[in-house]
Amino acid sequence: MHHALYRKYRPKTFADVFGQKSITEALKNQIASGKVGHAYIFTGTRGTGKTTCAKIFARAVNCLDPQDGEPCGVCANCRGLEKGSILDVVEIDAASNNGVDDIRDLRDEAVYTPTNCKYKVYIVDEVHMLSTSAFNALLKIMEEPPSHVIFILATTEIHKVPATILSRCQRYDFGRIRPEIIEERLTIVANEENIPVTPEAKRLIAHLADGALRDALSILDTCASATEEAVDEPLVRRMAGVTDKSYLFSLSDAVKEQDAAKAIFLVAELREKAIDMKRLCEELIHHYRSLMLASANAADSTGAPDAALAERYKKEAAEIPLPVALNALRKLGDCLDRMGRGTDPRIELELCLVGLCTPQAAPVAAAPAVAKAASKAERVVAPPVADRPHWEQDVSSEEIAAAKPVKAAASVPEGVQPCSFWQQVIDLAQEQDNMVYGFIKNTRAYVQEKRVLIDGSPLFLSFMRANKDSAERIRRLIEQVTGEKYALGPYEKKKGAASTVDDKAEETFRMLRENGVPVEFK
Repeated sequence: MHHALYRKYRPKTFADVFGQKSITEALKNQIASGKVGHAYIFTGTRGTGKTTCAKIFARAVNCLDPQDGEPCGVCANCRGLEKGSILDVVEIDAASNNGVDDIRDLRDEAVYTPTNCKYKVYIVDEVHMLSTSAFNALLKIMEEPPSHVIFILATTEIHKVPATILSRCQRYDFGRIRPEIIEERLTIVANEENIPVTPEAKRLIAHLADGALRDALSILDTCASATEEAVDEPLVRRMAGVTDKSYLFSLSDAVKEQDAAKAIFLVAELREKAIDMKRLCEELIHHYRSLMLASANAADSTGAPDAALAERYKKEAAEIPLPVALNALRKLGDCLDRMGRGTDPRIELELCLVGLCTPQAAPVAAAPAVAKAASKAERVVAPPVADRPHWEQDVSSEEIAAAKPVKAAASVPEGVQPCSFWQQVIDLAQEQDNMVYGFIKNTRAYVQEKRVLIDGSPLFLSFMRANKDSAERIRRLIEQVTGEKYALGPYEKKKGAASTVDDKAEETFRMLRENGVPVEFK
């Protein structure tokens, strides 16, 4: 009978455990020094070695001839525990034995001394699934445990374990195993099993495993059984149910181009290929996370499994401002949450993508005071500082009072001149602040008295109104270039004047207003 690779190559000693060196060293030192605790809790994601280390620890504390904290593997106790003929180590699956009666039985049995070993070890897997009454029953024996009993609790959801239990345990956090360590282990197993594997395939398997060595061995096992030739990257993609991720870039391009019809068509096409909509949403979240990391020049990585894909993310991020990626991440996260509440996943994803493709209306500002001039032409009276959007507020009340009032959008503001230093501000932003550079690189600016008026798309201007920190960053950049403080505001063009950026967004706003949608851009 074929044994699964993750079972066949389960570590027998602490030295065989990959990726958890600090934990295995600590456990070995306790055993070697004889300072063994009565309760431990191992926490971490799946496939990181929690149960494996618990079994090794149980054999080591009962080994008749331990070797520097390691079980010898040849004594009667080690062989008996390995074969299951000695019953002094008890494994309990809390997922199926989570009632108070199960823990009461454990408590009644624990008072009896072990038959063959020095310690009776109880390994409780997925301990977070115990009921409240079961936890209370477990707490009773953990408060005053017999000297011959050791509890090892394992969980993937540490936050669900009561604090009263945690406070009585030594806690060890098992981290995700790094991809390069998984690749190393895959190389060892593949050589032992005579499985030819290409480096690209190992790299992809390590990426798909997401820090779980057990998952990586399972994927290798599946791929090896599907071919008599070398396991390569296309085979891994086919057997693991993943395809080329170019469709993620196609979807983000549709959002960037604000082409809702294209986004919906791509979703329908992917659904026809049996791609799960919830999984597609999760992939899009990871996709925009990679774009966010690349846009922010994050030090770690874009999360891409190879250099070519990482380079593609960096190139794509140069065209997608960081605020856009952040907005997409939030909305896709909300979409995934709604999918989990039972609503139709396809409809939720389509709604989310259409929302991302639709320009967002700027917040409706308070109606300005209107006064009739002697010439019977209406002029907009500049509102007080407190009533202005924060990014239009000047640096001082005196300077605002000195600034000339701005006419309505139907005319050109008085005393406006092209901003001669704006390109220097953009260049400085590119050097100092990539986020600011991302959304001002395609804008123009004008100067009126002590105000810089920015000509940008409605999406950019509404973002500026909602983000005080970004406006403050631009003001600081202007002050660095000019040595003077300027207020910020939107540049209002003549009716029918050509926009410097994002004419499509302007046209969308006009159509919305003509169809009775209450949006206003000020």
